[in-house]
Amino acid sequence: MKLDLITLLGNKLGILFIFAFVLSRLKPFRNLVAKKNINISDKILLSIVFGIFGIVGTYFSFEYYGGLINTRIIGVATGGLIGGPFVGLLSGVVAGVHRGLIKSGEFTGLACAVSTIFEGLMAGMMGVFIRNRNNKWMYAALTGTIAELMRKVSVLLISKPFEKALEFVSHVWLPMMIINSVGLALLFMIIESIFKDQEKMIAYQANLTLKTVDKALPFLKNGLCSDNIKKVSEVIHEMTEFDIVRIMESGLLVAQTGLNIGDRIKDGIAAIDYVTESGEPLVVDARIDLNGEKREVYSLLILPLKENGKVIGILELYKKLSKSMSSIDLEIGNGLAKLFSTQLTLTKLENDSKLLEKSELKILQAQINPHFLFNSLTVIGSLCRIDVEKSRNLIIHLSDFYRKSLNVRKEMVDLQTEINHVKSYVFIEMARFEEKLKVIYDVSENLNCFLPPLTLQPIVENAIKHGILPKKNGGIVKVSGYKISNVVNLEISDDGVGIEENKLNSLFYGDLSQGDSVGFKNVDMRLKGIFGEKHGLKIFSEKDKGTTVCLSIPVIED
Repeated sequence: MKLDLITLLGNKLGILFIFAFVLSRLKPFRNLVAKKNINISDKILLSIVFGIFGIVGTYFSFEYYGGLINTRIIGVATGGLIGGPFVGLLSGVVAGVHRGLIKSGEFTGLACAVSTIFEGLMAGMMGVFIRNRNNKWMYAALTGTIAELMRKVSVLLISKPFEKALEFVSHVWLPMMIINSVGLALLFMIIESIFKDQEKMIAYQANLTLKTVDKALPFLKNGLCSDNIKKVSEVIHEMTEFDIVRIMESGLLVAQTGLNIGDRIKDGIAAIDYVTESGEPLVVDARIDLNGEKREVYSLLILPLKENGKVIGILELYKKLSKSMSSIDLEIGNGLAKLFSTQLTLTKLENDSKLLEKSELKILQAQINPHFLFNSLTVIGSLCRIDVEKSRNLIIHLSDFYRKSLNVRKEMVDLQTEINHVKSYVFIEMARFEEKLKVIYDVSENLNCFLPPLTLQPIVENAIKHGILPKKNGGIVKVSGYKISNVVNLEISDDGVGIEENKLNSLFYGDLSQGDSVGFKNVDMRLKGIFGEKHGLKIFSEKDKGTTVCLSIPVIED
């Protein structure tokens, strides 16, 4: 008789699995089950789905000895194993309340209704236990066995008379345990396959997107108007299954690979305008005129290409046939557009950075005081009658100073070139102020490093102009340089009047285009931009005792 029960239950189980298979093919259900972190509304929806699953198991049952032989626990326990205690308990309540309300098998109705609720809770706790374990189907089978034991204990405790309950349990316990345990394990394998399919699809999308981007990005580094932009569309066409790839910039076609459709596209123009204005991707069907008579319908994915959040271009991806754009195509297209947009933004920032650096140098060059030139020429003029050789040297230094200051084209210069620039400036100033100014150079030999042009001279100028000259008896400026490990440390110190503490803090935060702090702020910004935040200027000053400006330059051999 037990073999007959197993056969009957097996037939019911087959019908149940048809329902499970159809359910697993539905996209909303697959998306819901495949979520890693689900919110409370998702859990409630899962509970209802698996509760209905349990109700289906109740209906696909048959009456035996006053009770129902069924596969209800398969749906409820699967819900608990996937969704945890909350889903297991709630789906158990849905299926259990239904079991208690139906007339069939009234002898075990109350016992089965109560046990279904606790079986769902037990399955949910088991789901938490096995969350990070392998071979979950084995634990699912164990869950089915425990659930059947709980149900039969409930029948023995609640159903009356006890003798009839005992006879019922002795006949049906083994067949129901075998079928429900095996059925639960098999169903859980189906559910797990949904996760694996989703993971495989995500891995495929990510791998294909990254490979395509890796090959295309080198051709995108100069923006959408570069000569290499055609290579980008060719890479996308080669690496993906899109039949036509087009790239637009400011409404103009800049690259196309695949069928040369030119301006023969119909129905998609308005959609392209919408994506340009909204910045949101869109999928439409577009008709393409092939020879003036025949038209083909393509599925068109339109994606915005952005620069700093602003749409500057459009990526058009075509596939033959209407509505043929799959979810994988959508994910790949969106991934490409986002990564390309990131590269376009980085390119813009890099270009802006170069323009900013050039403008900062122009500001620094503009800071060179015309009074310095006039005063220098006055000194030279007065020396022409007294000391011709000295005036000749002054002219050479003045010429050298202005040539280097006004014709800065290199991004980096070697340290010795920068020191020579400082010496030209100092030679002229010493001719003007004579014994009031003394400059000492204590720079170690063979210091091999590169730094931005016009780095040291503005600092030395500030030391002389604001530190030494306001002092009645003048003072000393010292330029020091030494190497520690792979870093060259430079210091410009003076024994002048010093800087007040409140003014010291404003040196790096004033307006870059005006004020005496322009030299400090400009040099600080350029050093940080090239070498990093820790390589900016450090200023130490004490009122009436002097100021020291420190900077560190990483050694770059080439």
